[in-house]
Amino acid sequence: MSKQRDVLIEHVSDGIREYDNPMPMWWLGIFWVSIAFAIFLVPYQALSGWTQEKQYDEEVAEADAQYAPLREKKAAEQAAAQAKAAKEAGVGDPAMVEAGKGIFAANCVACHGVDATGGIGPDLTDSEWIHGGTLPEITNTVTNGVVEKGMIPWGPVLGEEKVAQVSAYVLTLSMVKE
Repeated sequence: MSKQRDVLIEHVSDGIREYDNPMPMWWLGIFWVSIAFAIFLVPYQALSGWTQEKQYDEEVAEADAQYAPLREKKAAEQAAAQAKAAKEAGVGDPAMVEAGKGIFAANCVACHGVDATGGIGPDLTDSEWIHGGTLPEITNTVTNGVVEKGMIPWGPVLGEEKVAQVSAYVLTLSMVKE
């Protein structure tokens, strides 16, 4: 059996003629080995229950267990820092919170609702804060607003003292449900 190489076929495309040569043996070997591998791999995966999704879930659970103490420590530190900042800002002062409630009723209920559970603006009574739920973050949001979402900057309108009062009141709203 003689090997024929460089045999031109009659097919012509855009003036280019093609050769009718056999595939290289190394390429054919890889092709058939990959088919044989797939014949054994697919049933193995189906019968053993192994999947990439299962492996991923196991690795995530392992990482969660490994880093849970760090997350708990960080959450405790943040809670302590927030409590300290709230105390320093007078959040525990009933007169300040009551003054903030009045400011909220006069300026904020149109968007956040009478009970602050949202409307046009977001819910302020839950623990999920879009722009941060710590006192400095709330004060920043009230002062500078979120213009791209329709909240005007209240700092120039209310002044620093009233911003602090309404921020203290808003912070107590989220602390009630926790």
